[in-house]
Amino acid sequence: MSIWIEWVKQIKAISQIGKQFSKDPYDLERYDQLKDLAHEMFARLANMPKERVDHFFISDEGYATPKVDLRGGVFKDGKILLIQERVDGRWALPGGWADVCEPPSVGVVREVLEETGYQTEIIKLVAIKDRGLHPYKPIYPHHIYKLFFLCKLTGGEATENLEAAQVAFFDLDALPPLSGSRTLVEDIFLLRKHMKKPELSTYFD
Repeated sequence: MSIWIEWVKQIKAISQIGKQFSKDPYDLERYDQLKDLAHEMFARLANMPKERVDHFFISDEGYATPKVDLRGGVFKDGKILLIQERVDGRWALPGGWADVCEPPSVGVVREVLEETGYQTEIIKLVAIKDRGLHPYKPIYPHHIYKLFFLCKLTGGEATENLEAAQVAFFDLDALPPLSGSRTLVEDIFLLRKHMKKPELSTYFD
């Protein structure tokens, strides 16, 4: 099925880029038809109503480029900081979509603070992962890059917020059920590996 998902992404990208550069009303209509076709195909592949898929696609215009997801790895006494997602009740590294006009290093520090109440400083960029090349579930109809930063805890305390149901540190031998759409076990262990050896090179796909 993965190759079909990739084809859907490509059709969606062709539609989006075409609308960016075309001025002909007939071509614009055809590109809209391509977009609808991509949504219909994904709906069939995911066995869900097309209306749900229409809302699932992140609104975007202009030249199609990957989305960027930022995640922060914060350790305390060898334990990893995780948040319980309100959406699925599972746990993940704090983070979220990168904001326009905000450097990734600033964005991940902000995300960690907003979602946990903890203040941090960036130590290093640990990994740049192409989401589609790793077993994150469910499969997204977008091309997404995931940036993982190792962060140093500098202050703050666990704070209730709208993003997370709970905030806690976990021993890596006793991790809670993870939100597979956002965080994999391998992500956490890669962060710990770099915490122990900061001189390691950044992983990238």
